[in-house]
Amino acid sequence: MRIFILQGISVELPAQDDHFLNDIFHLVLELKLSDGSADRVDLLSRDPTLGVWDANGALGLPEIIAHYTLSVFVGLGGEERQLVASKELYGPELFGQLGEPVKILLSGHENYLDMVLKAKVMAVDPFGQMSGEKPDDINNATTQEQEETSLNLDDYPASRLTNLGIFLLTRFKRFGNLDDINNAVVGLQAAVNLTPDDHPDRPRRISYLGISLYSRFKRLGHLDDIDNAIIKLQLAVDLTPNDHPDKPNPLSNLGISLLARFERLDDLDDIENAILRLQAAVDLTPDGHPDKPIWLRNLGSSLISRFERLGGLSDIENAIKQHQEAVNLTPDGDPDRASQLSNLGTSLQTRFEIYGNLCDIDNAIAQLQAAVNLTPDDHPHKPLRLNNLASSLRGRFNHLGNLDDIDNAILQLQLAISLTPDGHPHKPNWLSSLGTSLQMRFVRIGSLVDIEDSISRLQDAVNLTPDDHSDKPARLSNLGNSFISRFERLGNMEDIHSAISRHQMVVNLIPDGHPQKPNQLSDLGGSLILRFEHLGDLEDIDNAVAQLQAAVNLTPNGHPDKSHRLGSLGGSLLVRFEHLGNLDDIQNAILRLQKAVNLTPDGRIDKPSWLSNLGLSLRARFERLGSLDDINDSIIQLQAAVDLTPDDHPEKPKWLNNLGITILSRFQRLGSLDDIQNATAQLQVAVNLGPDGHPEKCRWLSHLGLSLMIRFEHLGNQDDLDNGIVRLQAAVDLTPDGHPVKPGLLSNLAASLLTRFQRLNHPHDAEVCISHLSTAALSPVGSPAVRLGAARKWIHAALTTSHTSLLAACECAISIIPLVAWLGLSIPDRHQHLVEIGGIVRDAAAIAIVLDEFDMALEWLEQGRSIVWNQILQLRTPVDELRAVEPDLANRLLHVSSLLYQGSQAKNPQAAHKRSPEEEARQYRALAKERDEIVEKIRSLPKFHDFLKPLRLNRLFKAAKEGPVIIVNVSIVQCDALVLVDGVDEAIHIPLPDLTPERVNQLQIKFNGLLRSSGVRQRAVRDEDVDIGGDEECKKILAELWDHLVKPVLDSLAFSSDPDTLPRMWWCVTGPLAFLPIHAAGVYDTEDSTERIQNYAISSYAPTISALLEQSGAPVHKPFRHLSAIEPSSGLSYIPDTEKELEYIRHRLHNQDHVVLYKADATKDRVMKEMRDCNWLHLACHGTQNATNPIKSALLLHGGKLTLEEIIRLDLPHAEFAFLSACQTMTGDENLSDEAVHIAGGMLLAGYRSVVATMWSIEDALAPKVADEFYARLLRDGERPDNRKAAEALYFSVKKLREDEKDTRMLSWLPFVHLGI
Repeated sequence: MRIFILQGISVELPAQDDHFLNDIFHLVLELKLSDGSADRVDLLSRDPTLGVWDANGALGLPEIIAHYTLSVFVGLGGEERQLVASKELYGPELFGQLGEPVKILLSGHENYLDMVLKAKVMAVDPFGQMSGEKPDDINNATTQEQEETSLNLDDYPASRLTNLGIFLLTRFKRFGNLDDINNAVVGLQAAVNLTPDDHPDRPRRISYLGISLYSRFKRLGHLDDIDNAIIKLQLAVDLTPNDHPDKPNPLSNLGISLLARFERLDDLDDIENAILRLQAAVDLTPDGHPDKPIWLRNLGSSLISRFERLGGLSDIENAIKQHQEAVNLTPDGDPDRASQLSNLGTSLQTRFEIYGNLCDIDNAIAQLQAAVNLTPDDHPHKPLRLNNLASSLRGRFNHLGNLDDIDNAILQLQLAISLTPDGHPHKPNWLSSLGTSLQMRFVRIGSLVDIEDSISRLQDAVNLTPDDHSDKPARLSNLGNSFISRFERLGNMEDIHSAISRHQMVVNLIPDGHPQKPNQLSDLGGSLILRFEHLGDLEDIDNAVAQLQAAVNLTPNGHPDKSHRLGSLGGSLLVRFEHLGNLDDIQNAILRLQKAVNLTPDGRIDKPSWLSNLGLSLRARFERLGSLDDINDSIIQLQAAVDLTPDDHPEKPKWLNNLGITILSRFQRLGSLDDIQNATAQLQVAVNLGPDGHPEKCRWLSHLGLSLMIRFEHLGNQDDLDNGIVRLQAAVDLTPDGHPVKPGLLSNLAASLLTRFQRLNHPHDAEVCISHLSTAALSPVGSPAVRLGAARKWIHAALTTSHTSLLAACECAISIIPLVAWLGLSIPDRHQHLVEIGGIVRDAAAIAIVLDEFDMALEWLEQGRSIVWNQILQLRTPVDELRAVEPDLANRLLHVSSLLYQGSQAKNPQAAHKRSPEEEARQYRALAKERDEIVEKIRSLPKFHDFLKPLRLNRLFKAAKEGPVIIVNVSIVQCDALVLVDGVDEAIHIPLPDLTPERVNQLQIKFNGLLRSSGVRQRAVRDEDVDIGGDEECKKILAELWDHLVKPVLDSLAFSSDPDTLPRMWWCVTGPLAFLPIHAAGVYDTEDSTERIQNYAISSYAPTISALLEQSGAPVHKPFRHLSAIEPSSGLSYIPDTEKELEYIRHRLHNQDHVVLYKADATKDRVMKEMRDCNWLHLACHGTQNATNPIKSALLLHGGKLTLEEIIRLDLPHAEFAFLSACQTMTGDENLSDEAVHIAGGMLLAGYRSVVATMWSIEDALAPKVADEFYARLLRDGERPDNRKAAEALYFSVKKLREDEKDTRMLSWLPFVHLGI
């Protein structure tokens, strides 16, 4: 509601009536409203002879009053007041003259003459719009009114106090002086207090008081003010009858106040009630009424606010409709037209941001430009309208990238700032907008002047904004974004830290439930990702995912920002997958990004971004899983991103680069020349379009160089090779040292130089290649996977060029492996990384052997094998020595290690109902990081330098106390055996020239085929008609193992065949040998052949040398307690001879402490409980090896599976021996041959010192016989059984089985093996 103020009032009387003039001693001008209320102002004579009187004050008139009467009363003689002239007026007669001098003829009464009233009319909207006034006018009018009104408010009538309050409120809106708004509230409260309950002016005065409280709230943000404003305005509504013409006025005021409280507190009831009130004001106001456009404007603003909170598309459409109607109802020349145009333009811009329709943004700019053009420079709202125009220009620049738009936006904002005096409450707004615009121009053209100016302006905006101001968070966020832009250009870590600090402050300042909370969480997540990409701190990426997930959760379905938040979350999951390799991350990334794409119309500015990230995610999954559908779909998405982006858009080079590198990936898989040509073309265009100085230019150049190199390798064009090196060198030159991408760029350049060296044999290329690779591999920054890749290339280059750094390269690679398969990852993820690492450890060891560094080779093999198992064992490391020195540090290590041990292997069932898998993974990674820090601190202590470091050779030799330990290394370099022998202080090297990787691989393939054809994958009853056969093929395989591996070792160790004094021997093998029966190698063509390993030694296996060290302590003296868990079915084929097996065991253990769990009693929980109490274990049941996820391999018990991941979570310090009479308990995973990922290995890890297991399935009828003879031998002397004799007992049990069952096929007795001591 506007208030019209008559100021500069004067009354002129005809000069010829001298007698009349001389009798007048004062005049009073009265304004009488149609509701009976009145306001008066005294007229003081300026010059009685001229008949001119000037008003000492002004009159206020609410616009809603359509009819009123202006009257002049004169004091003549003894009459205090006598009506001398008057006129009834209709509001629009006066309102159309805003800011212009007006003359009104007041008709004389009875014998009095007509009078001429002169005045100037000013319109005031307490909610922010002012028309027809100049600063001096409002200032002078208010000062004059103050002078008329005494400080003693009770001495003056409510009408005068109301006028004073309105003037003070108006001046506050113009100049922002807090004294004015405080005095306005006091004056208007006094006016209300002086107004009787039944006075017709009471609702209007209460409404003015509510408006003043609202205005003070908008400036200071005190919730008491907005609450009291709403109370007052609600009372004004209640006191105004429904049929009163003034009813829409308090309804609209109340609606606007409810809207303001909603924007502060985010209470949805407020916005709903605001819209109801504002709609009611519109409905009660007929078309043609001067206030109708104002009510429509307010309703439109409230609908936009609800849209921004809830995302209902009908709200934005309805808002535009209201604003358009307000414009249509406001004629040209009306002072409110500029305001209506500005609101319409802003709503059109909002719709553009949803749908991306260029017509909307063009129309928005046209409306906003028209609003600016209609507003004179000295108008108080000129800066606001300039800011709105600049915002729409920024929006179009974001979409089209036209520099004219951002330049124009900056000009508008600079003008807005120049028109706004220092201290004005809106000045920080314009500064913040200007800072944001400068940042956007910097991102486009890279001028450092822009980003420095941007940060300066944004910092000023923040400094000028009180901490409790509602706009403080947005201004801090904008400042944070500019710090990010400068960081991306200059790489100063202080900038990214400052950005995150600002974004975190913003998140902390915004209460939960506030509509801006998701936006700020999203900004914080984005800045954390950026820091993670530079520093690699997993806490940052985990925190980023958490913030972005929270932003998604807080955004309702259907909200227009949902797609943006899903896209940001998907991007963060992609980044984390690229670093950690968790398959769940890439699957979830694709799901989120696909939803973002589906929810985003083609015209939206962010559509290409989500398409590109979706394409990158599909490519990442393709590189992990190999599905051609993924790479083809990836290219489709990336092509769509390119097609939707004009050539002059700043993001076009990025989308082209992503497309090119993905087509290159497909070429490397399928080899289509069209792909390599297309990839190179896309990457070349990306480089051409990318401006110099762009932070991504180095990556684009590197990718182009790679593409040229790959094309050279296939087509042999020397120009491609040379040009590729030029691009790769340029990428390196553009990247500062210490940047996280530098190792990858150096590695790519080095590979190209090696290629040219091999082609042209330039020594300089070789030297520079080695230098770059060593720098990349040894870099303190960058992804461990990238650095390991550089180390592998370094090894290859050093081998190729016979460089002296070869051993250093190997050592570097070995040291990086634990960082790639980091303890903070889940076990499946660590295994996946180890699969990708492949045989690098074996190759490094072979190189060391070639260079006669046998001890080094042995240490590397120990350090680089069974990595995951060793990590878990370290979590159980005793800390007695440390506790004696640093008890607090020791306790911290034990506590964190315990949490890791219990929580890492599988979901913690106790916490599963409290935390999501994402939260559990984050907590686990945080614990792993904390443990790394604790261990580093321990290593800084005197005498603890080697704490938890890989064992040195002097410790490893102790594993050979009971017999030689033979480590067999299979490598593409060469194959060798290294043997530890008790009493010999160096490893014995045994060359194996006839054992090659190709031969070993062929043996494994043949043996796997034999097992498959024989159907020996489950323990079961063999039908008499089924011949598992395969003996002849089996004999050939065993003979080859004898000839090429076992016999050379035995000969070198001078072993002799003496069945009466068989020594122990441990095999610690690598690669495919882990799946071959070395324990039975020999010549079986004749029955009396002595060339069999059984005639020379009793063989056992060990996953690592340190596993034997862990097991080789003094005998355990805890009382013997045996658990037999027998489950003959568990849902698969029934294995009846398990009952006989149990009978045999009971018979042998008749006088021992023996716990039996049979059939229904053999549940997983019961078995696990008794495993903790019993130190010997015998399990007879089905077993299975999970080929997809090996830690899900399991023993099948009653009602459930006892999985490998559950077994390794057990900590059984008193466990001694386990007999696994089940299938495939030492089968393992062919992709993880050096990791012992099988149930038998898990038993060793859980604490069992000795384990009998099976390499494949066993025949049900034979298992009881082996078990019976085994226990008979161990219990023969009636004393407590000794687990260290388990290998010997198994040896003779199997030997007896062969002697008793001469027709038994070889595959029936071969699977029984022994692990451990």
